[in-house]
Amino acid sequence: MNAKAGWSHSLRDFADQIDEDVTQHVRVIAMAMLTEVVNRSPVGNPDLWKANAELRAENTALADAYDANVDARNATNPGKKQFKKLTQRERKENFFVDAKAAGKGYIGGTFRGSHIVSVGAPDFTVVENVDPSGRDTINKGAMMIKASGNYPVIYIQTNSPYGEMLELGHSTQAPGGVYDLAWIGVSEAYR
Repeated sequence: MNAKAGWSHSLRDFADQIDEDVTQHVRVIAMAMLTEVVNRSPVGNPDLWKANAELRAENTALADAYDANVDARNATNPGKKQFKKLTQRERKENFFVDAKAAGKGYIGGTFRGSHIVSVGAPDFTVVENVDPSGRDTINKGAMMIKASGNYPVIYIQTNSPYGEMLELGHSTQAPGGVYDLAWIGVSEAYR
């Protein structure tokens, strides 16, 4: 329409406003998704890992069996020199009750720091940042999201070698995975 018909705004201004509104919504949702993914990511604790729990249980059982054998020997030899049960230090040193089968050298926060944001195309870089709080990961991703242009396609991903296993529920801290639950939560909040 022209100004004679009573319309004084250009269609270009309207289209520009739509572009900005849609882009802003995409950025808000991407930030919510990134924050949800990072915060849902388990911060590894090798003491909770199944292999370590099994080894600890096995070694503790061996130490307990030793102590039971001491009790049995002492019961059959009354009045003679009594054998001593293991001290806590001996249980650790001789039966490795605190040993870890997996995770030696692991630092908690590696998975949380592995999430990356890219715009326009996925990024298949394997990132090994250690970020137990997740703040640095969220801040780096936020910079990418804020710098995206109109109608951005934003990718939030991890290329961690064990990311798929965590997504499949192999963590007691995230038994339902990370990305699927983050997607459900964010899509519910912004539908």
